[in-house]
Amino acid sequence: MSEDLTILAGLCDVPTAPYAEAYVVAYIRHWAGSPERKSAIEVRTDAVGNLHLLYRAAADHVPELVLEAHMDHPGFLVEACGADGEFTAIFRGGVKPSCFAGAKVQFWLPDAALKLPHDQPLLPAGRWLPARVAAVEAASGTSPIRAKLAWLPECLPEQVRRIGPGSIGMWALPDSHCLDRMFAARVCDDLAGAAVGLYVLDRLIDGKVAANVRLLLTRAEEVGFAGALAAAVRELIPAGCAVIGIETSRAMPHAPQGRGPVIRVGDKTMTFSPSLTRFISMRAGGIADQDNAFAFQRQLMDGGTCDSTAFAAFGYDAAAVCLALGNYHNMADADSPAAIPTAGAHIAAETIHLDDFFGLVRLLTDVAANFSAYAPDHGALRQRLLTMYEREQKCRLESFDLL
Repeated sequence: MSEDLTILAGLCDVPTAPYAEAYVVAYIRHWAGSPERKSAIEVRTDAVGNLHLLYRAAADHVPELVLEAHMDHPGFLVEACGADGEFTAIFRGGVKPSCFAGAKVQFWLPDAALKLPHDQPLLPAGRWLPARVAAVEAASGTSPIRAKLAWLPECLPEQVRRIGPGSIGMWALPDSHCLDRMFAARVCDDLAGAAVGLYVLDRLIDGKVAANVRLLLTRAEEVGFAGALAAAVRELIPAGCAVIGIETSRAMPHAPQGRGPVIRVGDKTMTFSPSLTRFISMRAGGIADQDNAFAFQRQLMDGGTCDSTAFAAFGYDAAAVCLALGNYHNMADADSPAAIPTAGAHIAAETIHLDDFFGLVRLLTDVAANFSAYAPDHGALRQRLLTMYEREQKCRLESFDLL
């Protein structure tokens, strides 16, 4: 499989924050507007701003598979600017307030106004303006964290004046890059998951695969699955259909980086569809039988709760896969390698392993290509067990005298 990192790196460099995903939407619409993709993918935006990429290359009776990832990441939005070089920003997402002290932040200044996503918008050029956290007010109840920040001296006054309420801020980390097989970026959660979906669509298009796949890219997951809940409650995707969430999830001792993609049997809140999880596992096992180099993991990833829980709670046949994530939500792991960029004592670039990433692309491409064989009940498993019982076990059980 080709390991062209253009899409992964490009997407993970895009500014984003909860409720502020317009740059990501613009990037993906531009990606989908290339001639070879435009003829194969229909792009829709739903009533709440979730993005739907529809690949329709099979008969109508072939069931639709929904692959889902989210477009936001914990981040800042400017609230008010002061004349003294200090300003306030709200921060949404799960990062401990103790990690903020003295950390460096950067705010996106576009060269031109963002073209909203219609037809084929181009991504705006721009630059990051650096600032530093001066103080932080911890969140209370449902209120977000509020931080007081100060611009660093290298910021020009005319640049600062163009930063206003709603401007996106992220930790002051460099653009994505590779360190051997480790990919480091200011955002992997969950733009790397979204990138997996884009790579899968490209492979379906290249292979002219007969499948019906919807890549659903949702908003504001980091503040309680807002976009996913809207999709489920308002039935913005077909009621009861199969949904496979694509996430990055905190690496665990039992699910380390570099051991392959993780088939996520559950999260901190819920265990997922046994039948859909088993189907994904069977496809992974089939690939491994044919290719000794292919590795995968099947684990409970209870470091957090993901969108698949929201879909399952509203009656969808939901499962999940994920990439083991280093420096979850940019909170530096104690054993994070020294070469990984930092933006403070407790803030670092997130990391994923490229073997895991491309393994997950391969697995989901296979799942999509063979999804017509999926049955959402346990009929196939029940028949297999019954056949084994009737042919191999029944007579032996009945002929053995326990007395």
